[in-house]
Amino acid sequence: MPRTAKTLMGLAMAALLTAGLASGPVSAGSTAVTIETDIAKLPERVRAMYTSILEAARSGDMEEMRSVLEANELMPQVSFGGADDPIAYWKETSGDKAGREILAVLVNVLSMPYVHTAKGTDNEIYVWPYLSQADLAKLTPEQEVDLYRLVKPVEAKAMREFGGYIWYRLGIGPDGTWHFFVAGD
Repeated sequence: MPRTAKTLMGLAMAALLTAGLASGPVSAGSTAVTIETDIAKLPERVRAMYTSILEAARSGDMEEMRSVLEANELMPQVSFGGADDPIAYWKETSGDKAGREILAVLVNVLSMPYVHTAKGTDNEIYVWPYLSQADLAKLTPEQEVDLYRLVKPVEAKAMREFGGYIWYRLGIGPDGTWHFFVAGD
């Protein structure tokens, strides 16, 4: 499949994945979600998974992530195109081919505030960064700075033109299961 078609398919899948997670944008809309910065507010199992992922990513050793993946109830989704081995996929897609670029993205994403979406439903999940649930056309200046911490202005502009956030996002269920770490690919 040509790269352009794959990218468009990934963008569509990204929109579908996040569509069920929140019924409204962060900063406006009929059903806004609350931006959280306090990791201590996370349920114990969510906080434990968050900490495990973050520590493994900060280690700089992609193999440290393998133990986190293996301890997870299921293999998290890491690509809309399907990837049987997340470690191999991350190394392959990482600019440095060792996976450290992806580990850095993980650290950056997890350093952002999060949102707790679809509370009390089967789709309930904690999502980083909160920007993945935001209306990018209505960001405050502070939120725009957060977006630029993750992507370049030209990429942010492309997201606004697309109509939503398409960079990496990570989701952990209320039971502590790591469900996804994906970008529109």
